Amino acid sequence: MEDKVLDILERLELRFTSMENKIIGIETKISGIEEDVKVLKQDVRELKEGQERIEKKLESTHEQVERTAEDITSIKHDLNSVEMITSKNWYDIAKIKAIK
Repeated sequence: MEDKVLDILERLELRFTSMENKIIGIETKISGIEEDVKVLKQDVRELKEGQERIEKKLESTHEQVERTAEDITSIKHDLNSVEMITSKNWYDIAKIKAIK
């Protein structure tokens, strides 16, 4: 009877030792995962900061493009005016030549 009890206790001790080793392995893995999560959080923070910088640059670029588009429209209008005035001047020159 004592041998049976002793045998059972030894098996229980082996199981507990095995479970302790497994728990230590799990704790090690969890520590690694926690470290990975910290790194990922830092990476996400850096990505957000980069995204904010890009958005600011994009906004600035968009404003510059709008101003450039307005300038181009104004230049086209001015060029049309110059073409019309030049056309009228040629007409006036032709008229003066015809009178001479």
